[in-house]
Amino acid sequence: MKRPVIGVVGRSFSNDKSGFFLYDEYRQAILLSGGIPIVLVAPYSKDISDVPSFHSNISEREKNMIYQMVDLCDGILFPGGSAWYGFDQEIYTYAFKKDKPILGICLGMQMIACSTFFSFENSDCTQKIISSINHQQTKDFVHKVILKESLLKEILGANEIFVNSRHSFSILKNDSFQISSYSTDGVIESIEIPNKTFILGVQWHPESLFSQDIFSQKLFHAFIKACK
Repeated sequence: MKRPVIGVVGRSFSNDKSGFFLYDEYRQAILLSGGIPIVLVAPYSKDISDVPSFHSNISEREKNMIYQMVDLCDGILFPGGSAWYGFDQEIYTYAFKKDKPILGICLGMQMIACSTFFSFENSDCTQKIISSINHQQTKDFVHKVILKESLLKEILGANEIFVNSRHSFSILKNDSFQISSYSTDGVIESIEIPNKTFILGVQWHPESLFSQDIFSQKLFHAFIKACK
């Protein structure tokens, strides 16, 4: 059976040289779930370090190249990171229009939640977490997530799960998405977009738990299945 091609949005870095990278955990989780990962990079002729976060002026030529990249993919994964760019937003908007399956992880979920604000100069709709739970930890399992009736609950087949947590900001509720789970301190932990084939975001990092956690495996397998 032909494996689906998964476009993973490369995260940018800039030190003495700038570029894009992909953590190997994403690559392995996609491969082990039956997909073929490829990294999507910005088609800008200028150095990525000169591109501002969030809203940016993308030429029609650059947009068309982004659309070509997305058309090569059967699904899109937006990974964690520190910031998203106009490049990410353009990929998401086009993939949404084409009803491509989309999985957002950590920052990727936050970007999906903020998509209704993409036309603004700063599309960030997150807030600093103030809680008794420390959501920025390196441990494998940090806190419990309570699942609501949703696609995610159907996929995982559980009422609650334990997850890792590596974020200090959380999303604010808006009408563009359905909330599918909360942590016990009320932080939104996962969202989905109704009436789409598969657009789902989780605040934790299932790629880091993939080798030991059945729920992480179920999530990636469901995403790859939707991409076939």
